[in-house]
Amino acid sequence: MSKKLTVFVVSLLLVAVVSACGMLFPEPEPEPEVEYEPEVVVEEPPVEPTQADPMAVCAANISLPGQPSYPLAYCADFEDPAVVNMALGELESKWGDALFDVYNGKYTARVEVKRDNMLTLDVPVGDMRDFVIQVEGRLASHSGHPYHSWGVFLKADEDFENYYYFKIDNNQYYFFRLVRGDRVTNLINGRRSEDLNPINEVNTLTVAVEGDTFSFYINGDFQEEFKDNRLLTGKVGLYSDMSKDTTLDWEFDNLVLYAP
Repeated sequence: MSKKLTVFVVSLLLVAVVSACGMLFPEPEPEPEVEYEPEVVVEEPPVEPTQADPMAVCAANISLPGQPSYPLAYCADFEDPAVVNMALGELESKWGDALFDVYNGKYTARVEVKRDNMLTLDVPVGDMRDFVIQVEGRLASHSGHPYHSWGVFLKADEDFENYYYFKIDNNQYYFFRLVRGDRVTNLINGRRSEDLNPINEVNTLTVAVEGDTFSFYINGDFQEEFKDNRLLTGKVGLYSDMSKDTTLDWEFDNLVLYAP
């Protein structure tokens, strides 16, 4: 084979190889241009600060003889009349006239008594079985009959015919009684306590109820307990015995209730 022929054959081989490579590895096509939309940033609304529960704030400022095992059900310190949901305004009846108000951070009741009667003010919750209730109170002024008492009623039925009450009087005695219709049973009758302040000074009453067991505290000090299961559930609230031809001004404060 001549030299020219050799060169020609090699040239053909190179052309064949290049052609084959072009077939196996084609040149990549240019990628199409992609138009990107601008990112939309959604601004989150500002987070409003969480307002504290007024009842929880109220309860945090009230100390009890022990740590209650029940959740908070109600608390009123009577600092803001707008949030008071107990009786307010005037009440007139054949038994007497009353004016309920909130003044200077106290819940006040001015009562002009025409006949022997009792004052009851419901705590705005449902029927209670197990609970802890505490309230501060005092007799701000009075005229007329010399005997005065106040406290709390417990487990009252809808018609207020059956209930318990725990009260203190101006002789520095405390009482626990059961009322069933016209019958009154003395469960603890007139027990004197050195823990009691005069009735015109502030006294704090606490009653803890678990099942049939009632535990009583005066100004943070334990007095005694009593067992009775004749009434199982009912309303709770403030209580006072009142004698005819008497005018009384009551003040109450820091009312708190814990219940399941």
